[in-house]
Amino acid sequence: MGGLAFSSGPEALYTPRMPKEIYLKVKEQCFDILRNLFEVVDSPIDGPDKTDFGDIDILLFGPKFTATSKEEILKTLEDSLGSVKSIIEKKDEIAAHFAIPWPAEDSLHSTPPTQPSSEDVQERPKDKHIQVDVSVCTDLHRLRWTLFKHAHGDIWNMIGATIRPYGLTVDEEALWLRVPEIEKLNKKRAKVFLTSDPDTILRFVDLSPDEYWKGPFGDFHVMAEYVAQCRMFWVPPLPSEDDEGTMADVDGSGPSDDRRKLKSNDRRRMNTRPGFRRWFDEFYPECRQRGVYLEQKTSRQEVMQEAFDKFDGVKEEFEQRRRKFLIEQQRDLIWNKVIKGTIPPPDDITDLGAVKLRGTLAKAFKRIILEGDDQYGVVAPADLKDEDGFFVTENVIDFIVRNKDEVGRAAYEKQHAAFLEKKAREGELQTKEGLVE
Repeated sequence: MGGLAFSSGPEALYTPRMPKEIYLKVKEQCFDILRNLFEVVDSPIDGPDKTDFGDIDILLFGPKFTATSKEEILKTLEDSLGSVKSIIEKKDEIAAHFAIPWPAEDSLHSTPPTQPSSEDVQERPKDKHIQVDVSVCTDLHRLRWTLFKHAHGDIWNMIGATIRPYGLTVDEEALWLRVPEIEKLNKKRAKVFLTSDPDTILRFVDLSPDEYWKGPFGDFHVMAEYVAQCRMFWVPPLPSEDDEGTMADVDGSGPSDDRRKLKSNDRRRMNTRPGFRRWFDEFYPECRQRGVYLEQKTSRQEVMQEAFDKFDGVKEEFEQRRRKFLIEQQRDLIWNKVIKGTIPPPDDITDLGAVKLRGTLAKAFKRIILEGDDQYGVVAPADLKDEDGFFVTENVIDFIVRNKDEVGRAAYEKQHAAFLEKKAREGELQTKEGLVE
């Protein structure tokens, strides 16, 4: 929450941004305390160029103490960190925000106690606190993934915007390959799993795992150059004139043009992620000025094929899901466009009998063609579909035209028989009610 978890609501606390010296010192103190309680204590690698911090993020795994519930673990953390207020996350994972007192000035220049003393707390500024966000991971894979995905500040906004046009997505679980025909209608269904191993992901997009894990980048531009090694990164040329008729800057600037190519949620993200904003507003124009990364090195089709070659079973899953989706889409098309379109509405739309007959006939063909129903005396032939299971539109239309009269008679007879049966049941019911009276 960036240090804002306690800033509102009843008994709100003041949790200002921490200078780097205080951030590092307090994080070290928290680590010393928590290493006595957990096997693994870690934090995501910080982003570059940061001089202040909103909160301290800590990940834990493997409690060394016995606890029978989530509440017991959180109470132990609260007491050990000297928290004055806690906000527990409402989810299955064990996670909470803790507000601990801002350290006294003297404690920054001496060896800290393993736990804050009451005298030390009294000497601290009473109106300032530090937000510590703690998550207890259920396994080491989850811990490593969180360290991976939340490292280096805004780097995954930058990588994500780079690889997304090529059909790749990295979310809070894994790397996915998207099926293009599905993604516009169902984003979740469009995703085909590739891998959840961080190093494999980095290598697949041509980024060095060693560089990623060795520590914070020296500054923003070092991080940007690292991301630019991704084979999917390139800086497209600016148009000679933007959409509003204003000439683009000849020196290679023009970040507004780069922003316009972003998805709407990426544009919103730029307002809260300064590194992501600099990526487009500074690094892109600099690349144009330097004449680097100006050529597109690959395509979505090539990346898709590389994923098929690299990850077992992906091609089969991708093609199966794509085929199933397209068949479903075509079924809707056959019903709404082909069947209904081949059976035109009556000339006189006020003729309710003709309108009803048309609806009955259309539904009959829907059952015959899409559901394999044979109760109308006509069976859909095999040649309505090709060898891949897709309908051949011309054959469907021809089948409807040739069998329209026969199916119409059968449908009318079925409907009339159902009507007579319904009337008979109603008559029997009225007779029984009359006898009761």
